Amino acid sequence: MERVVARGKFLFEGERKLYIRGVSYGPFAPNSRGERYPEPARAEADFALMRELGANVVRTYVPPPPWMFELAGKFDLRLMVGIPWPFHMAFLDSREMAADIRKTIHEAVSTMREFRDLILAYSLGNEIRSDIVRWHGPRAVGEFLRDLYDIGKSLAPDSLFTYSNYPSAEYLDLSFLDFLSFNVYLHREADFRRYLTHLMASSGDRPIVLSETGMDTIREGEAHQADLLAWQARAAFEVGLSGFIVFAFTDEWHTGGAEITDWAFGLVTRERAKKQAFDAVGRVFKAELPPKLAEYPPVSIVVAAYNAERTITACLDSLAKLNYPGAETIVVDDGSTDATARITEEAGVRTIKLEHRGLSIARNAGLRAASGRYVAFIDADARADRDWLYHLGETIARRRTAAAGGPNFPPTPASARAAAIAAAPGQPREVRAGDDTLEQMCGCNMIVDREAALAIGGFDELFAAAGDDVDFSWRLADRGAEIADAAGAVVIHERRATLRAYLAQQRGYGKAEGLLFRKYPFRAGNRVYGRDSWFGAIAGGRVYHGAFGRGLFQTVYPEGDLPPLLQLPVTAAWVAVAIILIIGGVANARTALPGILALAATLACGLITARRARPARSGMWTRTLLAFAAICGPIMRSLSRTWVKWNSAPPASGHPIQRSALTRGRLVVAANGAGASIQPGEPLVEAIRAALIRRGLAVARTDAFAAHDLEIVMPPATRVRLNAFTEESGRVAIGWRPAVAWRTLVISAAAIFAVLIAAGLPWQVAVASVLAVGALMALIAIRRLERLPAAMLEAVADAVQALGAEAEVSIEDAA
Repeated sequence: MERVVARGKFLFEGERKLYIRGVSYGPFAPNSRGERYPEPARAEADFALMRELGANVVRTYVPPPPWMFELAGKFDLRLMVGIPWPFHMAFLDSREMAADIRKTIHEAVSTMREFRDLILAYSLGNEIRSDIVRWHGPRAVGEFLRDLYDIGKSLAPDSLFTYSNYPSAEYLDLSFLDFLSFNVYLHREADFRRYLTHLMASSGDRPIVLSETGMDTIREGEAHQADLLAWQARAAFEVGLSGFIVFAFTDEWHTGGAEITDWAFGLVTRERAKKQAFDAVGRVFKAELPPKLAEYPPVSIVVAAYNAERTITACLDSLAKLNYPGAETIVVDDGSTDATARITEEAGVRTIKLEHRGLSIARNAGLRAASGRYVAFIDADARADRDWLYHLGETIARRRTAAAGGPNFPPTPASARAAAIAAAPGQPREVRAGDDTLEQMCGCNMIVDREAALAIGGFDELFAAAGDDVDFSWRLADRGAEIADAAGAVVIHERRATLRAYLAQQRGYGKAEGLLFRKYPFRAGNRVYGRDSWFGAIAGGRVYHGAFGRGLFQTVYPEGDLPPLLQLPVTAAWVAVAIILIIGGVANARTALPGILALAATLACGLITARRARPARSGMWTRTLLAFAAICGPIMRSLSRTWVKWNSAPPASGHPIQRSALTRGRLVVAANGAGASIQPGEPLVEAIRAALIRRGLAVARTDAFAAHDLEIVMPPATRVRLNAFTEESGRVAIGWRPAVAWRTLVISAAAIFAVLIAAGLPWQVAVASVLAVGALMALIAIRRLERLPAAMLEAVADAVQALGAEAEVSIEDAA
C-alpha cells in the first residue's frame, strides 16, 4: 500500500485522492489470549465482511495485536489505531498521570512502528469531556495534545496523527494535527449538512474525517438506521469530508468492564447477521466518490488573466481534469502584453481579448459570454482541486442560492520567504456569515447564478484590481440573496513571490477598501476579505458552554469586527503620530516616551503574529520575515486606504455658489429638446451616487425612512445631505446641505487632548493644540465644500448622460 499523506484539505494515496470508508471495531471482551479483540478466526471473518461492505479503514479503540495487522494486509484494510488513556479524568491535575500518558503514547507508537504501512493514522484520544476541557482550560488541553503529537511524530515522522473530538469541545485548537476527526450524531439532514459544512470551513487547510456516527436499532429500528446512514454517508462526501466511519461494525461491544446489551449500533448483529444498513452503506462505499449527482447543472468557468504566462498553464491543466462533465472554460485576456493569449489559444480554450481595463470589466465580459446557467470564477494564478467545480455546483444547486464560494490555500512553500508570505495577514479569503453561509466570497473561488449576477449589473467596474468580489457579495446580500459556503471546493492560490510584491498587494487591497468606503461609508468594517490579524485570535468568539460545561454543539462564532482602537498599532496614522512624538522629544524628553511606547506596541503586533502563526516552514528566518510582513503589510494597507484622491475640478474663480456651498447648494436638471424628460427616482439617484464615487467622494445610500436621498461623508467630521424633487416646470432640482458630525469632533478632540497630556505637555498647550487642529480641520472642510459645486455639476451631468437623456445641468443660488 502507498503511504497516505494529508495535502491541501484532503488525504492522498500517491496522487490519488483517498476517501476513508470505515467502520469502528470494538472494544470487545478479552479473548483467550487476553486481547480485547475476538478470536483470530472470528476477526478474519469480520474483515471479509468489511471488504464486502466496501470499507477500506477499520477504526480501533485499543492497539491491535500483531496478527490483526497481518489480517488487515490480507484484506487490503488500513487501521486507524486508537491509543487509550484516562481522557475521562482531570489528567492535568496530576503530574504523574500526565507523565504516564506521555509514556503510553511513546510505548504504543514505538511498538506499532513496524506496521506503519498498514496504519492509516494514530488517534491520540477520543472525546475529552467538555467539562474537563473547561476545568483545565482549552489552551492547556490543546498544548498537552500537542505534546502527545510531538512525541508520536518524533517516533513516526511519516505517519499521520489525529484526535477524535466532538461538538461539545469543538473550540479546542487542534490545528497542529495532520487531519481532524469528529464524532457527530445528528439525525436531521439539514442540521447534519450544516454542521459538517461548518467543520469544513472552520478547520483551515486540514482534512476532516467523520470518525463516528450511527443509530441504535433497538430504539429506532433497522429501516430507520439504513435510511439515516445512507444519506449521511452521501452527504459527508458531497460536503467534502475525507472520511466517513460508521459506529459500529457489530452490535458486540464491551466497555467499562461490562458487555453492552441495551444498545445495538452495528451494521451486523452480534451473530454477524447483516442488517438493512449493511447494504445501504455498502452502496455508497462501493460507488464512485464523491457520489455522482443526479443532475450536473451547466456551468461556465471564467478565468480573468493579465500577464499570466507563468501560471495560466497550470490553471488550465487543473480545469481540464475536473470531475464535472460538460463545463466550458472561457479565458478573458485583459490586454496582456506577454504570451498569455497564445498559451490559452494553443490549449484550445475559448479566449476573449480586451484592452487592459481592469479585473471587473474582464469578469463582466466573461459573465456576458457564458452559456451556462451558473458561472464559476477562478484566478489565472490558481489551481483547482479535481472536485472543485463538483462541490461548487452541488452546493449552489442543492441550496438554491444566488452564489456560493469556497476556500483557497497557498501551495506548499519552497522557501522560508514563501512560507512567511503565505502566513502573513491580509491574504485573500472568504468571510463567513454563519455555519454554512458567507458574507463575502473571494473572487478566485466562487460561482454565481448568471441571471442573478446580471440582475444586479454584474461586477462594479469601479474596482479595477480588487474589492469587486466584496462589493458583488454585498450587493447580492442587499437584494436578499443568500451566499452558500461550499467549504469542500478548494483551489490552490499562488501567494506573492516577494515581500515587495506582497506589500504592493496590500497597497492594492487598501485602495480597494478606500473604494468600498466611498461606496459604503457607513457599512461596518468595509474591509476587503474581512479582518485578519492576531487580535482576532486573542479576542476569539463566544462559546456556549452550558451548565457544567456540558452544552452540545458549542460552535464558536466571531463577535464581528473588532473595535478600531485595537487595530491602531498597525496603521499608518499610529506610526506617524509615534514618530512625531519621538521627534518632539528633542524639545521635551517626556514627549518621546509615548512615541517609543507606541512603536513598541507596533513591534509587539508583528512579533506576536509571528509567534502565533503556523507557517508551513518554521525557523528563525521565517519568523523574522513574517514579523516584518505583519507590521509593514497592514501599515501599507491602511495608508492606501486613507489616501483617497478627490478627482473633481477646483471651483471657477468668482463662482456664485462658492460661499453658499458652506451652508447649502442647489442645481437643476432641465430637459433639453422636445419630448425629452428627466425622470426622478431610483435610477437617477443611483447614477448620481456612482458618478460622485468615481470622483473620490464617499456617498452613502439612505433608506426610505431618511429625509434625504444620499449622504456624502467627508472625513473626519463633515456630512453633506443630498435631496431631490421635481418642480412644477418639470425640472429636477437637487439640493445639498452640509452638516457637522459633532460626536466625531468631540471624541477626536478628547483623544488628542489625552495624548498630549500623557506626553507631559501643560494643559494650556494641550488646549491650544486641540484648537489649532480643530481650525485646520475646519479649513480643510471649507476648502472641500468650496469644491463641491463643481463636483456636483460634473457628477449630475455624467449621471444624466449615463441614463441616455438630453438635459442641461446648471447651478442656481440656493438662497
